[in-house]
Amino acid sequence: MEKRWCSACGEAFEPRPQAPRQSYCEKSDCQKSRKRLWQKTKRKTDHDYHENQAQAQLNWRKDHPDYWREYREAHPDYTAKNRQKQSQRNARRPTQGNPLIANSDASPTGLPVTGLFKLVAITPNTWGGRQEWLVQMTLMS
Repeated sequence: MEKRWCSACGEAFEPRPQAPRQSYCEKSDCQKSRKRLWQKTKRKTDHDYHENQAQAQLNWRKDHPDYWREYREAHPDYTAKNRQKQSQRNARRPTQGNPLIANSDASPTGLPVTGLFKLVAITPNTWGGRQEWLVQMTLMS
């Protein structure tokens, strides 16, 4: 049988007869690389898969709320190295606006809590046209 070059490690291998289009060798790291590429592609092309993966991650984080805190406490070398790398990444970020970083689901700081706001209906009323309201909001403790 002909030899092929592994797409992950670049070494020659003999593909299995059951997988005529095989492009990764049998090494564990190469198979992990193949799976990561498949998952990345699947998340980009299949909206349902992407949503299911996001929901599964959310459920896992809810079930394990202290995981990262405990991991950082158990791995101080990793924590120090990560903080150093984050400082380097922050230094490359543009300084305009808020230079701090946060999770994508974090609420932005400095939201206006009082003032005049314009509310617009997302789905317009079919017989009445676009609906808008001006609302005065005041913070109440």
